[in-house]
Amino acid sequence: MPIDNTRRKFIKATGVGILGGLAGCTRGGDGSSGGGSTGDGSGNGSTGGSSDDLAIPLSKYDADIDWKQFDGDQINIGAVQHPWVDAIKPAIPVFEELTGIDVQWNILPEQQFRTKRQTDVSTGAGQFDVFFMDQVVNQFRDEGWLQPLDPYFDDGSLYDEGWYKPDDLFEASRWQAHGGGYSDNWTGLPITVEVQTQFYRKDLYDKHGLEVAETWAQHRENAKVIHENESDIVGTAGRGQKGYGMNIYILNTLLRQKGTKLWTEFPTDSGLDTQGVIEAADWYSKLLQDYGPEGASTQTWSDVQATMAEGNTGHIVADANMFWGGLTNDESNVADTVRIAKVPKPEGGELNPNAFNWQISTSKNASNSEQAFLFMLWATSQPTDLWMHTESSGVFSVRQSVWENEDYRSKVGEDYAQISLESLQVAAPDPFDRKYPEWGQRYSEELQRTIAGQKSAEEAMTQAAKVAEDIYSG
Repeated sequence: MPIDNTRRKFIKATGVGILGGLAGCTRGGDGSSGGGSTGDGSGNGSTGGSSDDLAIPLSKYDADIDWKQFDGDQINIGAVQHPWVDAIKPAIPVFEELTGIDVQWNILPEQQFRTKRQTDVSTGAGQFDVFFMDQVVNQFRDEGWLQPLDPYFDDGSLYDEGWYKPDDLFEASRWQAHGGGYSDNWTGLPITVEVQTQFYRKDLYDKHGLEVAETWAQHRENAKVIHENESDIVGTAGRGQKGYGMNIYILNTLLRQKGTKLWTEFPTDSGLDTQGVIEAADWYSKLLQDYGPEGASTQTWSDVQATMAEGNTGHIVADANMFWGGLTNDESNVADTVRIAKVPKPEGGELNPNAFNWQISTSKNASNSEQAFLFMLWATSQPTDLWMHTESSGVFSVRQSVWENEDYRSKVGEDYAQISLESLQVAAPDPFDRKYPEWGQRYSEELQRTIAGQKSAEEAMTQAAKVAEDIYSG
C-alpha cells in the first residue's frame, strides 16, 4: 500500500517536541533533546529541616558509618535538569541533618551541564564534588579525571556493606558503574535506570485482532496491519535521529539479538560491518520507512513518545519509564488504552533489551570527595531509594527490592513493575568504551542516512566500521 503522505506529515508536525520535558531519556550525542523536570538551578542549598519533620527517619541510617565526621562541610552537586533531582530534593534535609554537610545544587540543561562538567574536570578546577555521569565515563576515566570509589568502600568509617546491600543493585547497573566492563573499579554509583520495553494501544490491537508481538517479525506485521487499516495513524514510530543515545540505542538491541555485538575484537574490529549489524540496520530502517511517520530519520525519543501519547501510532519500543512518565498521565490521549509489554525478540532468540544508567561520580580534583561519597552512598541506599519511589516521584529505581516492594507496585501498577523488573534482570547495556561518544556519534549518523533512504544499510555500516576503527588506529 502506498504511504499516505498527508497522514504522515500531520503526525510529524504534531508530534515534535511536545513531550520533550518528560521522562529521563536524555542521553547524549548531537541531536538529543533535554529532558526531565527542571530544578531551580539557583545553586542554593536546601531549606533544611528539624529531625521531627524529616521525610525519612534518621533511624533508617543506623549503619556502621561515621556519618558526622565531616560536620560543617559543604558539597557542590552538578546535575542535569532531571526527574531524579526533583525526586530526591525533598529528602536532602535528611542527609544534611544526618551528616552535618550542607548541599549546594548546580542544575543545568543537559548540554550546558556537559560543557561545564568537561571544563571542570579537564582544567582541574574541581568545582563539582558530585556530578552526573553518562556515556563519557570511560573517556573521563582514561583521562584520569574520575576518582575511583574503591578506597572509600574499603574505609570502615565510610562504608557498611551489610547496611548498603550492593547486591540489591541490578547487575546491569553495577556493570555500568564499573565502566561497562572496562574498569575493575567503581567509577560512581548508579541513580536511575531505563530499560527498553514495548508500548501498544490495546484498543487498536483488539479492533484488528492483533496479539502482542513476542518477536520482531510480529512487531512489523502488527505495524503493517495498523498502518494499512487506519487513516490517521501510522503503524509505528522509533528513534531515527542521530546521536549515541538516539537511533543506535534501539539498533544495538536488535544487532545483539541477531547474535552479533559491538567490537568483535576491541579496538581493531568494530563488528559494525558484520552481516548481523547490516541486517539489523536494514530491518530497522525499513520498518520506519514503511510504517513510520514522515521524517522518521529526525525523530528523537521525545518525538516518539509524543506520537504515542497523542494516539498517532499503534505501538513503539521505548524505555519503560516513559510509560509512567508520559503515556499514562492526564495529558496523554492514550492513558486508558496504552499497555506495556516486553521488547520483542528474534525467532528463537533471547530477551536482551538495552538499558541505560545515569550515575553520580566525583573527580580527583574535587575538594570533598569523601564527603561526596557519603552523599552518593546515602542517595543510592535502600532507605532513600525506597522513599524516592514510594513517597516521592521516582519511577526509575536501580534496586531490585524497590521493584518488588508492594507499595511501589501499587503506585505504578503490577504490569509496569513486573515487566520492567523482568526486563532489567536480563538487560544488556551498551559498553561505553573511552571513545564511544566519538565513534558512536558517527555510527548514528550513518544509521540516520540509512533511515532517510540516502544510503543502503551495507554501505552505511561499512563506513561506520571504518570510522570507528580509524578513530582507534589514528
